[in-house]
Formats: sequence, C-alpha cells, structure tokens
Amino acid sequence: MNDRRPRPAPPLPSLSGLLGPDLPDVLTSCRRRVGLITSIERVHGGNVAHVFRVRGEHTSVILKIRRDRYARMPSLRTDPTVIDDERRALTVYGSIAPTVFPQVLGFHAEAHTMILSDVFPGGRNYHDQLTERPATAAEMTLLGRTLRRIHHAAQDADTAFRTRSNQWFQERSFLFCLRATGHHVLAQTCEELSAVPHPQLVLGDLAPKNLHLTTSSVAICDLDNVHAGWPPYDIAYFLAHLLIHHLGRPGHLRTLVPALLTAYFDAEPPLCLAPAEALLLAKVVAGVVLYRLDETVPYPLPGPTVLADQCRTRVLRLLDAETFTVQDVVRAAATSRETTP
Repeated sequence: MNDRRPRPAPPLPSLSGLLGPDLPDVLTSCRRRVGLITSIERVHGGNVAHVFRVRGEHTSVILKIRRDRYARMPSLRTDPTVIDDERRALTVYGSIAPTVFPQVLGFHAEAHTMILSDVFPGGRNYHDQLTERPATAAEMTLLGRTLRRIHHAAQDADTAFRTRSNQWFQERSFLFCLRATGHHVLAQTCEELSAVPHPQLVLGDLAPKNLHLTTSSVAICDLDNVHAGWPPYDIAYFLAHLLIHHLGRPGHLRTLVPALLTAYFDAEPPLCLAPAEALLLAKVVAGVVLYRLDETVPYPLPGPTVLADQCRTRVLRLLDAETFTVQDVVRAAATSRETTP
C-alpha cells in the first residue's frame, strides 16, 4: 500500500497572478458574455487546473486555466497545452449531449485558458450536495440512463482529437486511481483496460465534484481525462464515489446501487457483461475506492476515519482474493460500522 501523501500546497495564486499580461484580454472576453463583471471567485475542488467563476450582470461563466504544475499539488508537473485537448473533447461531447456539457465560449491558447458556460446552477456540484444529504434513487436512475445514452451516442465518435497518444491519456487516468496502491491486481487491471477491444470515448473522471445532478437534470464538466477505453469504467468510477459517500449506510446503498446499475445496464440498448468484464468492473470499483480512501490526491472524506479504515481493510482482502463481485465491494462499504468507546 502506498502511504505517501502529497505535501500541503502553498497558497493558490490569484487570477491576476496566473494570467499576468493576458488578464485584460481574458476579462474582456468574459464581459462579452456576462456584461458588467460583479464578482470573481475561485472554484475549489479540482487538483490540476485553476478554476474561477466570473459573475456578471447577465450571467456567469467559468474560467479554466492550466499551468505547468498541478494547482493543488504543485510538486507534480503537467503539460498546460493539454487544455486544448479538453477543448476539443468538449466540442465532441457537446455535439452528442449539448444540454449535459458546458459550451466553450472562448479560448486563449497562449494563456492556456478556456471560458466555459456555467452549468452548475447556484455554483454547487454534487459533492457539495452529498456532504449535506444522501443521494436518491431517482438521481442515480437519471445519471445511469444519461451516461448510457452518452456512451451509446459516442460509440462512433472520432477519438483522434488528442495531440498525444491515447495510451498517454489512459495512463494519466490510471496513474493515481489504480496504480497508486501498488497492488498487483490493480496493475493487471490497468493492462486489461488498455487492451479492451473496440475502445470508445470514456470520460475518465466522473466524480461528484464534476457533476451537477438532480432528479431532472445532469451536467458534467472536467473532461481532462477523456480517452478511448472501456465505457463501463465511467460507471465504476462513479460507483466507487457513491460507496465512500455512504459508508456504513446499508439502507441507502441497497436502493442507490441497484438504481444506478440497472439504469445504466438496462437502458437502451441493454448491456450484458461477460464474467471477465464483470470482474473487471468490480476491480475498477475497488481500486477507485482505495484511491479515495487513501487520499492519494486531496479528497475530503465524508465520514469518520474508522469507517474508511474498515472499508479499506475489507477491499484489500477482496483484491488479495483476486476474484470478487461489485456486490462484494458494496458490502465492504455497507457493513463498516463506527466503533463506540
């Protein structure tokens, strides 16, 4: 198990500190969309990009800025030019589901900055909601159906919009969330995911912080990890987050998990997994659960540490056994209990 933690990040730079001489041009582009600017606030949650919400007299927009280091993990270098690849990904997904993904309203290539439509009403994401209340079965049903519809529509989409190889983007998705533990089963899982036949577009980071979700609408942002891969990866990735936000709550998980999986796999067209794929799904869920519980990258855990520790131990036992199901991982989360002194 990898017990290393990233060092605490220094104070984040201001918008003017990030954009420097490009600031006037970027703000002019924002004013064309929002009118008179009334406030600019940093959006917290992401680790890679610097994100700001610019509010104006008419509406609000999102500024997303890439630099050569991760925003909240500055010891890690990154390539700021890949923001152009995300711009292209948004164009592809925007043509598939225009009501789900933000529109690219402006792009300043030299500043590595995008201006996006603000698709999170009230500035709140689904992570914010889950810190206040449990998920609902209706929300899980809508998300599962929407994700299945997007995957189906994207099966013939052109995946050649990346400036780097697909393998490079796949590995960026797997590096932290599956490889960080060092467990041999998860290393094998990465190889299996890289070798799936007929790969198609995968979002790669379907976390609650990148979602706005109600019983009637879904919005998805942050397509930085889009790659060609195995579509159920996205549902497994989200399911892992659903589990850790409901640790030790079997009553909720008994309704939430079936709602999500039934909506995704039984939506038109129905999708049936072969036994090897069912195991692959379970291994991705287990790997992402460990990734979040170990806080490989900063992630505020929603419950008591004792619940996380118990769940982590159970999931590691599943991985050591090498053969298990998604329901085994669900039980590992549901049966955790806070100890009393």
